[in-house]
Amino acid sequence: MDFFYNDFDICLTKTIDSLKLLLYKRHSDIFERLDFDDDDIYQDPLLFAYVTQKDDKWLDYLIYGYEKNPKKKIEVFTNKKGIIYISKIGYFITNLISCELILENKNGRFILFDSSGNSVNFNFEPIFYLAEQIELIKTHHPLLECMFVNNDGEIVDVEINNIAEKHIDHFNNALAVIKKHYFDYFTLLRKNVKKVLMYHGEPYSFASIQGHNMIFLNVSNEDDEIFFLDHILHEGSHVVFNTLTYDTKIDLFTIPFKSPISDFTKNPQDHGEVYGRFHGMFTQSNINICFETCIENNIFNTRQHHELMGRFSSNMKRFNASVEKFNLPLLYKEEGVKWYTFFKNRCAELTKRNRETIYSLDVSNQPYVFSYEIFNKTNS
Repeated sequence: MDFFYNDFDICLTKTIDSLKLLLYKRHSDIFERLDFDDDDIYQDPLLFAYVTQKDDKWLDYLIYGYEKNPKKKIEVFTNKKGIIYISKIGYFITNLISCELILENKNGRFILFDSSGNSVNFNFEPIFYLAEQIELIKTHHPLLECMFVNNDGEIVDVEINNIAEKHIDHFNNALAVIKKHYFDYFTLLRKNVKKVLMYHGEPYSFASIQGHNMIFLNVSNEDDEIFFLDHILHEGSHVVFNTLTYDTKIDLFTIPFKSPISDFTKNPQDHGEVYGRFHGMFTQSNINICFETCIENNIFNTRQHHELMGRFSSNMKRFNASVEKFNLPLLYKEEGVKWYTFFKNRCAELTKRNRETIYSLDVSNQPYVFSYEIFNKTNS
């Protein structure tokens, strides 16, 4: 088993304790309201989003479903679709866009009011869980909107409502494959990935420390189990690596971890922050091990197997390129050397075992997001 498995639970506890501390510094009565020992509370991505912004108005709304003794009335906020989402409670669907309302629990029945005391009509939908009790988020939350930015850094609207409906089985089937064929790593994903949001638009699929313990998947109608296998592993690995390096990312490099990588390579074509780019090698270390096993065991049908081969070839070529780019001994402190050595060795082992598969396929014309249509034309 890889070295980081032994460290994971310790790192996870430190991440949870850090959030608890941030909440306590901001609200000294927080543990009178929330169970200090219920760590599931402190893995809610919305609480990470809360502590990275300054407005206290969100707190009652965010912790309502977790409180020991919930308030009878709280202020809540509809999103751009008129929907209020509350963790552990569900969705209140109104026709009021981006509004502040009052939610009251009256004798076990929810009631919504506007600022003038007028009753607001709504439909209610309960929380929905995918396999393994991973929650599917079915709408946007206002605190997460700032993470959806295009290549120019501008916040953009994305389509979320109803996007996930046709992909629930695809997600669950892909997760079952990871559980069966890469079980040790599945246990880390299960401990760390609590919520999933599927959308269509910009940006690419991602994970972010601002919404820690959550993955954001940019899906299209044609995507199936192969897409989800790739991206559960990919975005889930970002979440896992954020946990593993939550306290130690400042000890990885001899330059600040948020520095542009071009500051070190002196190549203006090298985009992104050094820590973010370093993340990529961890994702590839785990995606490609699982892909290799799935290919060896022929677990998908012919078309899906063909796509998996293409994604494997593309990923492995990117993995090799990243390992070569990060072969920068002066970049690393001791912690960084440990990780880079692991990435380099994992890449070399995978390449040695699968050289013919990797280099017999042409993925030179692939865009950033893998396209099976393009791959199939070149490698029919």
